[in-house]
Amino acid sequence: MDLKWTVTAVLPVVTLILGAWLNQRSEERRETAALRREERLRQLERDHVRLERRESFELTHLEEVYDALSKANTAAIMFRVKRTSGDEPDAPGRELSEANRQLASLTKLVLDDDIRRKVLQASTDANGMAIDPAPPSANPDSAVKAQMSLGEAQEVIAKRLREIYGPRPGL
Repeated sequence: MDLKWTVTAVLPVVTLILGAWLNQRSEERRETAALRREERLRQLERDHVRLERRESFELTHLEEVYDALSKANTAAIMFRVKRTSGDEPDAPGRELSEANRQLASLTKLVLDDDIRRKVLQASTDANGMAIDPAPPSANPDSAVKAQMSLGEAQEVIAKRLREIYGPRPGL
């Protein structure tokens, strides 16, 4: 009878303790999983915000580079026209210098290496065309090269702008 009484008295207590312990372990696992999920969600949110900030900066900056590239090219053409026509290219020379300074400072912040390289090439070609001693009718190659470089640079900038503005998969 002692064994029966021991089993009858101890088994419910052991079951109660074991059940409480298993319940506590299960609750800890759920809390740990919930914390991990929350941390992953916070990390995804931080990544999303970082991407949005980067794209916003890049978008604004590429628009500024696009405009500065057009201004620098126009200033180079004006400088060449004034210089080859015999006029004093002082004002167009200042405009060209200012446009080149602005473009150079903006180009340093371009995030994409290919875009930066094409913008620098376009700037170099435009400046080469501007200081070409031959009149435009005698040497159209430098003007053509400058316009082609400008077109390529503007196209890669426009392509990246379309990528940023374009629809996003999964959204």
